[in-house]
Amino acid sequence: MTKPVILLVPGAWHSPSGFAPLTNYLTQHGYIVEGISLPSVGSSPPQMTFDADVQAIASAISRHSDEGSDIVILFHSYGGIPGTSACKGLLKSDRSSTGRNRGIVHLIYCCAFAVEEGVCLMDGLGGQPLPWFKFSSDGKSLMPETPEDKFYHDIDDPKLLQELVSNLRPQSYGPYFSKSTYAAWRDVHSTYVMCQEDQALPFEVQRTMVANVKKVLAESGGRIEMQVHTLDSSHSPFLSRPKELGDIVRSVAESFQTLGQGELSSES
Repeated sequence: MTKPVILLVPGAWHSPSGFAPLTNYLTQHGYIVEGISLPSVGSSPPQMTFDADVQAIASAISRHSDEGSDIVILFHSYGGIPGTSACKGLLKSDRSSTGRNRGIVHLIYCCAFAVEEGVCLMDGLGGQPLPWFKFSSDGKSLMPETPEDKFYHDIDDPKLLQELVSNLRPQSYGPYFSKSTYAAWRDVHSTYVMCQEDQALPFEVQRTMVANVKKVLAESGGRIEMQVHTLDSSHSPFLSRPKELGDIVRSVAESFQTLGQGELSSES
């Protein structure tokens, strides 16, 4: 059986290396996993929109789809906004209509922004920068104050914690005002992983987003669903709860295993 590829879209300030514990766990279970580097992280000069992020994500989706793989894509935090927008035209159902039979089969939001079209990250923050945003002198990029508390408070290893903080890079501020161009969760099944101890994207904010998505889907007839899981975790369960998060990803991905080239089904 052929497993879907797992794509991981990081949030602000982070690189794919932060997903290492989750990546290793999934790789050990036979999955091809790729983390996507966002151009808005560490960019000089800073990006003014999320367009480059959207393109980077869409390119990775297209490449794996064209190579013959279905895709389960996981978004973390800010990554949910450019990530969801990048899915336009790349769902398996979209590509099948043009004669290409691979594409995105499921979305996973890991304490990520799941919003409707026309909504930007700053809308989700109430229109104001958070108190722990630390801006550059020109106001075009920012770093988090006390990331140890905001992102990693359940990481017990001091050496790992120091490494994680040192790997953070300035985040372009402009993309925070880019409005979502596509709510892919309307058109393909999704999963939301809520993190109860999240200090960056509070649990109540996550719950409100999930409730809104479920309301929209119900009003659309209920054909598409968002499943919900809850972890007792900080904003970074891929670091502190890699097995628990990995098992959620696996439970989704296993339902999309397909026959590989040369394999015969039991019904053949």
